[in-house]
Amino acid sequence: MRPESCVKREVVGSVLVVRIVNPQRKNALNVDLYRGLSAGLDFADKDESIRSVIITGGNQFFCSGHDIDDFSNNPIEDESHPVFEFMLGLSQFRKPVVAAVEGFAVGIGATLLLHCDLVYAGKNSFFQMPFTSLGLCPEFAATFVIPQTAGHKIASELLILGRRFSAERFKKAGFINEITEDGHAFKLALASAMEIGDMVSASVISTKSLIKSRFHADTQGSMREELGCLIELLSTENLKGRLNNKNKD
Repeated sequence: MRPESCVKREVVGSVLVVRIVNPQRKNALNVDLYRGLSAGLDFADKDESIRSVIITGGNQFFCSGHDIDDFSNNPIEDESHPVFEFMLGLSQFRKPVVAAVEGFAVGIGATLLLHCDLVYAGKNSFFQMPFTSLGLCPEFAATFVIPQTAGHKIASELLILGRRFSAERFKKAGFINEITEDGHAFKLALASAMEIGDMVSASVISTKSLIKSRFHADTQGSMREELGCLIELLSTENLKGRLNNKNKD
C-alpha cells in the first residue's frame, strides 16, 4: 500500500470521514500519513458544505502510535515536522471533530483524541500513552489537557506510569463521550456528526470557539514546551537503541 493511500477520505452528507488505513503497521502514523490527515482537515475547512469531520481507523485498531522506523528516520527537530503541523491544526480546527475508536489507541493515537470534540469507543477498546518507557516525554499538550480534565493523579498514571486504560476508565476520566458495543463506534459517531450537520453552521463554529478559547494559548504553549523537551530527549545517546529494541517487540 502506498503511503498516500493510507488515509482514506469519504464525504457522507455534511460529514468528511477521514480513515487511517495502514493495517501492516497497525495504523501507526508516519510523515506521509500526517500530511494526509492535515490535507483532510484543510479540505474540510475550505468546503463550507462540510460541517464536521470524523477521524477513525479499523475494527481491530484505531492507531498504534508513531511508526517507530519512521520516527527514527524522521525525528522531530522543529515545528515544521508534519506531526506538529497536523496536531496544531487539529487543536485549532474550527469545525467539530468526532473520533470513532475500535481496538486500541496508543501514543499519538491517544493524544490526538484529546483534541477531538466528541469521542466514541467500542467497549473492549483500550488507551495507553507509553512515552516514558521509550525514554520520551508526552506530546502535543497532553501534560496540559489531561490534568485539566482528569486531575493530577490520573495524569500521572497515564503519562508517568504509562498505564493502559480500559474504555470504561478512559470515559470515567472524561475523555470519551459514550461507549458502544464493539463495531458500533463509527455508527454512533456518524449519528452525532449528522446531527451537527442539521444545525446552523455559524452557531456551531462560534460555540466551539467559545468552548476552546480559554484553552488555546495554554494548549499551544504546552505543545511548544513539550516539543522542546522531546527534541532534547531525542538527542540523548541511547534513545535510538531503545526505539529500535521497541520496534522488535
